[in-house]
Amino acid sequence: MKDFLINNYKFVNLVVVFIAAITGLILIKKYKDTSVRFFIYFLVYVFFAQVFGLYARILNYLDLYYLIENTVIKFNFWWHTITWYLGSAIFFVWYYRKLLKNKFLKNILQYALVLFLAISIGGIVINFQHFFVGTFKSIRIGNMSIIMLCVSFYFYQILHSEKVLDFYKDIHFYISTIVLIWLLVTIPLVHFICGNAAIDPNQAELKWLIMLYANIFMYLSFTAVLIVSKSKK
Repeated sequence: MKDFLINNYKFVNLVVVFIAAITGLILIKKYKDTSVRFFIYFLVYVFFAQVFGLYARILNYLDLYYLIENTVIKFNFWWHTITWYLGSAIFFVWYYRKLLKNKFLKNILQYALVLFLAISIGGIVINFQHFFVGTFKSIRIGNMSIIMLCVSFYFYQILHSEKVLDFYKDIHFYISTIVLIWLLVTIPLVHFICGNAAIDPNQAELKWLIMLYANIFMYLSFTAVLIVSKSKK
């Protein structure tokens, strides 16, 4: 089982993302008057971003890999840096600023995002060659920190409002809880315990298994929440 998951990591991950995205599209009329529809669009975006991220494998399957073989884009690190690490941070800040009522907290998210993007772009410019052959640890940690900040502010808002009495009726509470669990699992294990994954095969295997299990949990949980939850204008 472990070997199957490792060998088919990208395919399994793509399947669970697809399940969440297609479920959201099927149920989108249910959430047409809520901000949840934007979250569904994000799931679709993640799916297509991952599909296009397989461009090297697709070209190799079509015997067209020679088109990128001697180019800087033969690896897809640059694509995932842009579409996930930067793209997801932008989305979550935009999304949670729509949910937050406190202007001060909304401004903090906005300034944090600007700072994150400035540091990320600066790091890419300074070490541009690495942009195509690997990811930046500072960008990965920054991405997760931004998302953690979004979720934390949302829970803070619930605790300081009347919503605390009926929080279980709010789909955003479940989405935020799922994201928080995913962060609490992946941040310490992947980025610290498995910090030598690039040179240690055992750590690399553990890292990808943790990420895969975490992603399976997250996207299938999103699917369940979208199905079970009732829309609320």
